[in-house]
Amino acid sequence: MGPDTPAMKHVYRQRSSLGLAAVCAATGVILLLSLARNWADYPRPVLVAYVLFGLAASWAIFVRPAVLVDAGGVTVRNVVRDVQIPWTSLTHVQTRWNLKVFAGDRGFTAWAISSPVGRPSRASGGVFGVLSPRRLEKQFGIDAARSATPEKVTAASIARSIEQAKQEYDDAVAQGRLSGVADSGVSVTWVPWVMAALLVPAVAVVVLSQA
Repeated sequence: MGPDTPAMKHVYRQRSSLGLAAVCAATGVILLLSLARNWADYPRPVLVAYVLFGLAASWAIFVRPAVLVDAGGVTVRNVVRDVQIPWTSLTHVQTRWNLKVFAGDRGFTAWAISSPVGRPSRASGGVFGVLSPRRLEKQFGIDAARSATPEKVTAASIARSIEQAKQEYDDAVAQGRLSGVADSGVSVTWVPWVMAALLVPAVAVVVLSQA
């Protein structure tokens, strides 16, 4: 792929998490507006710190966690840590409680994708299948049939998408339609700015509570 080729990336989260995040955000904004309206008569900085910490925590827990699938492999993005697993290292996935992606014996759980209690939803195609054949061929040199996106994001549906994408990658490399890349191994990265976003309001709560 050349430098001008747009990166193919699919980001998976569950709607329930986004719904909870929206409720928390709306509640936080209402509280902040109420505090701002009454600030002149009754300033309450400690409550502002609590609200800001709640907003940061709800974003980190409900919005940031995701599973990203792109041309390089699978990235499991949790609260303060990212795990990037290239296709050459990925071996299998499990879906008992949450989606779990394995590189050999090492498994990495995706907080963003859980298994439903009831009957798993149907899934079809793969991650590459949700792209049009023209775009897929443009980016990877691969011909593929058009397929539907999963109706609901569950551990089972995303596992099928990952397995399909892995198979398509392996087939493309084996047939010479895609250049294989050296196995760079699993990359585990802690995200300092997320930790700071959680730590700063938490420290403010502690300091202001003792003032």
